[in-house]
Amino acid sequence: MAVASPAATAANVKGAIGAVEKIHALTVASASGPASKLAPVLERHLDLGEIARKVAGKAWDSASESERRDFRLVLRDVMAIELDRRIRPDDRLRINDAKPLGSRDVVVLTSQIRRDGSARRLDWKMRPCGGSFCLFDLVGNGASFTVARRDDYAARLNALGGSLAALTRSLRAERDGQN
Repeated sequence: MAVASPAATAANVKGAIGAVEKIHALTVASASGPASKLAPVLERHLDLGEIARKVAGKAWDSASESERRDFRLVLRDVMAIELDRRIRPDDRLRINDAKPLGSRDVVVLTSQIRRDGSARRLDWKMRPCGGSFCLFDLVGNGASFTVARRDDYAARLNALGGSLAALTRSLRAERDGQN
C-alpha cells in the first residue's frame, strides 16, 4: 500500500475543501427552485457508483447495467433532495477541519451556521474523481447518509423480492410525489 506524501496529502485536503465549498454553493444557489434542478448540477460532484453499490448491497450484483444506471439516477435525485433539506439558503458554511482518510480520501468537517446562530455539523467524505473531488458520503450529526439509505433500502428490497428495478420504481414514485 502506497503512503501519500505530505504534499499530496495537503493537496488532497485543499482539493476536498474546495469541492465541499462548491457543492455547498451550488445547493444554496438552487434553494429557490425544486431539488430536481439541483440533481443534474450535482451529479459531477458525487461518486454515484460507490454510493449506489453500497446502498443497493446484494441487489447491485444481480442487477443489469440498465437497472444500475436507473438506480444511480434516482439515488442522485434522493441525494439532491437530502442536500436541499439539510442546507438552507441562509446557512453559512464553516470549515472546522479536514483530515485524510487513507491515502486518497478526505473527510471535511463542517458546520452549517443558521441565521439564529445555531450550528449543525456535516462531515463530507470526499474522494478524488476526474480533476476534482466527489462526495461519497455525508454524515449529519453522526448519521451517515449511505448507511441510513442502505439500512432503509435493505428492508424495502427484501419486501420487493430483492429487485433493484422495483426499488428504483418505488423511489421514483416517492420523488415524483415530492416535486
